[in-house]
Amino acid sequence: MFVSMVVAQGPKGEIGLGNKLLWHIPEDLKNFKKITTGKMIVMGRKTFESIGRPLPDRANVVITRDESFKPDGVIVINDPMMAFDLALEAEDDLGVEDFEMVVIGGGEIFNFFMPYTHKIYLSEVQYEGAADAFFPAIDFKEWEVEKQENFKDFTFKILNRI
Repeated sequence: MFVSMVVAQGPKGEIGLGNKLLWHIPEDLKNFKKITTGKMIVMGRKTFESIGRPLPDRANVVITRDESFKPDGVIVINDPMMAFDLALEAEDDLGVEDFEMVVIGGGEIFNFFMPYTHKIYLSEVQYEGAADAFFPAIDFKEWEVEKQENFKDFTFKILNRI
């Protein structure tokens, strides 16, 4: 099992404001869908609520302290460490060695899982404006760029922990 993250961030790590994304880039959303389909995605409650529904063709895991939070179509956990147990169970059930658990946000969830993360699917967006949610700073001494693609509205990189 390994942990990866998918994030679109501005130049200062900006990822959101008022529990909403800062931009709408269809090409990036298409890329997000391609990366996460068929995998277990892990998110915080606020991220889930901003999406508004479980994402199809993915195992949706929502982390929350609210024990009464029980929306249909998702697995709710109250301790982020439980996500590892779920991923290991899925790995055993599927009989695969490199099961990918994909963390999709928000800021607190990214901070918690960063020390365990092996790969980051990073979209860098040019943005100038307010934000109240941020991706943790990436120390590029710990990461190597496996791939980079330039699009009209963003640069996409795949980073692997060295």
